[in-house]
Amino acid sequence: MAVWKVLLIGLFACVCLALATATFVVPFNYTGGQKWLWLGGLVTATACAGGLFALFLRYASGGMLAKPKSSRH
Repeated sequence: MAVWKVLLIGLFACVCLALATATFVVPFNYTGGQKWLWLGGLVTATACAGGLFALFLRYASGGMLAKPKSSRH
């Protein structure tokens, strides 16, 4: 696997982890209407980043599939 794919996977993983953590931590620091705005925005950002991460992992794993050997009949 290329080095850039490994680095991008690590970056995506860190971003997803940071967004998921912020989804639980940040709304507790706000009161009123801003609390729900932050929660909605962070949940949306986490879902988008997670979706992109899943798509990239599916794309990146395509190069790692073993090619089947031709069978001799």
